[in-house]
Amino acid sequence: MMYQNTLKSRAMPLILLVILGFIWGSGYTLAKFAVTHGVSPLGYAFWQSLGPALLVTLFVLFSKDRFVWNKEHLRYYAVTGFLGIALPNTNMYIVAAHLPAGLLAIIVNTVPILTYPLALLWQLERFSLLRFFGVIIGFSGILCIVLPTTLGLTTLSTANGWAYLALLSPLSFSLAALYIHKKRPTETSVISLTAGMLCLSTVFLLPLMFYGHGFYPLTHLNTPELVVILEIILSSIGYILFFILIRRAGAVYYSLVGGIVALTGLFWGFWIYDETLSRLDVYATLLILAALVLLSLKMNRK
Repeated sequence: MMYQNTLKSRAMPLILLVILGFIWGSGYTLAKFAVTHGVSPLGYAFWQSLGPALLVTLFVLFSKDRFVWNKEHLRYYAVTGFLGIALPNTNMYIVAAHLPAGLLAIIVNTVPILTYPLALLWQLERFSLLRFFGVIIGFSGILCIVLPTTLGLTTLSTANGWAYLALLSPLSFSLAALYIHKKRPTETSVISLTAGMLCLSTVFLLPLMFYGHGFYPLTHLNTPELVVILEIILSSIGYILFFILIRRAGAVYYSLVGGIVALTGLFWGFWIYDETLSRLDVYATLLILAALVLLSLKMNRK
């Protein structure tokens, strides 16, 4: 019995990690379907902020957690809401209509590759030769995707501008991660901080959506609307699983989720959109995945 309990306790974080990676990796394909079937990127970003904000806030209230709305927390909610949700998600949904869903998942999940050199620059991390080598490998993979080519080796040869724009999302996520590392209020729970972040993200997106005429009403329950609702549910479940995983296994273990997200995005892109990778795209994907593994292994040694 003790052996079974130990095995279960060790297997549960892995199960949560795989489920979370699958949920978040599926989001790229759902976003591509929505924005190519009449949902504006701003409207989609708004619903993916408002829906999880409401559901996560309810989770906070039922868990008897507490919100803090002082000046320090409001500044934290505003910065993380803008850099961690509003800006990168909106950019990602704009790009989703122009890039393969699988490669978009790869590009967006280069966050650790961009975060480490920024952390070194701001003296938030110590230099590690292995992690630096991982960053070099990762950047080599990124260059294989975004650099223009005249050889016709990459499926993105006619969409390099969109690939460059897609890099804005992981850069924004990286800046948000560094800000969270530096400024996170330690006396407040992760889930209540996330609820506040989602609420402020919604506040940012609301005027932009109406100014850009991007509102998409969920009134007829047609296929694009059902996709929007499905992603709201999946995103909310993903946030809750994220909290549980962090509590049970820690942030280091959670860092492995990026690889699962990327592979899930590639799988759905191939299965639903019949997206195929050229030889150069395959090399790029393998380099980026190898970089993510190297960065995660070094984190686990600490």
